[in-house]
Amino acid sequence: MDNAFQYMDIIFLALVAGVVLLRLRSVLGKRTGSEKKDPNLYSYDKPVNQSTDTPNPVQMQANINNSKTDWFDNDNFIAGAKGAYETIVTNFENDNVKELKPLLEEDVLKSFTEVIEKRKKNGEHVEFSFIGIESAEIIYKDLNSSPMEVTVRFISEMITCIKNSKDEVISGSLNQIQKVTDVWTFAKFKNKKNANWLLLATSAE
Repeated sequence: MDNAFQYMDIIFLALVAGVVLLRLRSVLGKRTGSEKKDPNLYSYDKPVNQSTDTPNPVQMQANINNSKTDWFDNDNFIAGAKGAYETIVTNFENDNVKELKPLLEEDVLKSFTEVIEKRKKNGEHVEFSFIGIESAEIIYKDLNSSPMEVTVRFISEMITCIKNSKDEVISGSLNQIQKVTDVWTFAKFKNKKNANWLLLATSAE
């Protein structure tokens, strides 16, 4: 009798499993390999060729290189700007106006000179060490106007302090490296032969 009940249970469970499978098949359907992929999922398939109406990066770069400003090299300019930055900062902190003159536009030179003269009048002097430039990047460039302008953001490290006539520290520190962010704009006039890039404006961030 018990065996009969066991067989009936097995048959019942098989029927239930069959019904469940049929329902799942009707809901999920059968995969044929031609189903659309979910566009929200990441795909590592080879990308489809783009329309010929869209320029590729190589063509766009070629157009840029063929422009009237293809003589300008960003890397070379940054290298020169780094040298100018260190030279200007060092000579400014050391009150060396003579070395600053060839590098600064007239208004900037006047402003720097006024600060230097004020320090001297107050009997103040600067103790300064330039550690180095952490980064320098061009953030603005206009080579079509006159003067041409290029703006560079510098992040540098230096040690600087100002002492009064009694050799007391009134600003900065000799024991702490300062990280300084400066935004400098350099300018160059097209109509001047062999003209150098001059520091046109400065600001700090």
